[in-house]
Amino acid sequence: MVNVLDPVILTMSAYFLGTICIAWWFGRGAGDGYISFTLAGKDLGWLPFTMTYFATFVGGGLTMGIAQKAFIEGISAQWYAMTQGLAWITISLFIVPLYSFDVVSVPDLLGRVYGEYTKYFAAIFTLIGQISLTAAQTIGMATIIATVTDLPLEVGFWISTLVFVGITVWGGMSSVAWADTLHGIIIIVGMIIATPVALSNAGGLSAVTGTLPSGHVNWFGVGLIQIASWYLLYITVAGATQHLLQRTWAAKSPRVAAGGIFLSGLVITGYGILTGTAGLIAKAQGATIDSSLAFAWTLQNTLPPVVAGMLLAAAVGGVMSGADSFLLAGATTFVNDLYIPARGGTGAMSERHLVRATRTAILVFGIGAAVIALTGIKIIAIESIGLGIMSVLFAGILSMFWEGTKRKAGLPGFLVGGVTFVIWHFGLGEPALFNQGPLESAVPATLSALVTIIGVSYLLPDGETFTMEDIRRAATQDMERFTGSDVTVGDSSDRPVADDD
Repeated sequence: MVNVLDPVILTMSAYFLGTICIAWWFGRGAGDGYISFTLAGKDLGWLPFTMTYFATFVGGGLTMGIAQKAFIEGISAQWYAMTQGLAWITISLFIVPLYSFDVVSVPDLLGRVYGEYTKYFAAIFTLIGQISLTAAQTIGMATIIATVTDLPLEVGFWISTLVFVGITVWGGMSSVAWADTLHGIIIIVGMIIATPVALSNAGGLSAVTGTLPSGHVNWFGVGLIQIASWYLLYITVAGATQHLLQRTWAAKSPRVAAGGIFLSGLVITGYGILTGTAGLIAKAQGATIDSSLAFAWTLQNTLPPVVAGMLLAAAVGGVMSGADSFLLAGATTFVNDLYIPARGGTGAMSERHLVRATRTAILVFGIGAAVIALTGIKIIAIESIGLGIMSVLFAGILSMFWEGTKRKAGLPGFLVGGVTFVIWHFGLGEPALFNQGPLESAVPATLSALVTIIGVSYLLPDGETFTMEDIRRAATQDMERFTGSDVTVGDSSDRPVADDD
């Protein structure tokens, strides 16, 4: 029987009510325009942009996932976050050129460079990846809800699904970004305060580390190759995945985009130490639980009920931030890069029609992701697949800045990268190298795609090339269709197309 008067449950319930109110308030009017819905009208300032960028990845993997991995393997799990933060800081130095493209999706940008067939291929990659990531976040939300409330896990799935799908359907990027702002602020401040308290209540740092197996306190236990491959993986994530570049294009200015990504990277760099500590405490205290519940167990058993309830709610909110972000990214890709082309460019579609189509896609994909999550796949495993399959697209983004790249080289590169990913991940099982941990599948996949694009470009000396100005001009002209609340979307045949069209 669920005790609805439990302080933890009451605190979490109040928190989620506040989240829904914030999402409702800032999502008002978002359905009037396609850019308003998908990119928050390209008007996100410093606070919402930084927090939505941070909160998008602070959920399942960086919170429950790292605590779970630390519970099993030790503190070196924190590198999963630290390498991500370092990658964000790195990519912030190069994000301005990508911000300058007036597009809605990564496949759309790649399609302008390498042709429509390439766009469809990239759209399918992105859609599969975003749904996988959404499913992973749903797992994280459900496990916390089930642990705290004693509700069946399946019930937790559907409660969390209804909340994050409803928020996303209502206000698109505006609702998502401002809800992320609440989650981000609470969880950053809360974890900084709560971690020392939890350690103290568990007997202190020496008591915790003295109880752990020796390997659990090895900061490099996961292996140097694993650490390096995580860093390279997240370079490709920040530079090519829809859920992050969609945020970049939603920023008010290039300064906000670059600065916000840098600041979020700084925070994430140390965040894994906090969540990894939660996993170590659960291990040291002898918790007899499923490893995926390590984070929730520590908060419940080492903190005052109200504080634990607030942090648990913020943790679920952080996971929700990832879920709604990935869901919106997947729906945007589907509508922008598959639905509109499927209409053949014939028959006028208003912006409101596109918003309705995006909302429908959000609903369908959200329910589908929850069903996938019910299979019980490990959080970090499914996130790695989702990120890896999209990261191959980074090869195409990077090649845009080499003047020798030929238009016809993109599709072969992505095909080779996709095959390499499948072989390395599913065929070889991401083998450990030199006893220093496995190499993430996205790394050899992206490298093989990049080599293929360069090689094909050299083999096509007379092939058509492009300039950055060509892409920007085409993007700007196309985005002019989405300047009003009910502008007609006409035939897209006026776009420059590549030889493979």
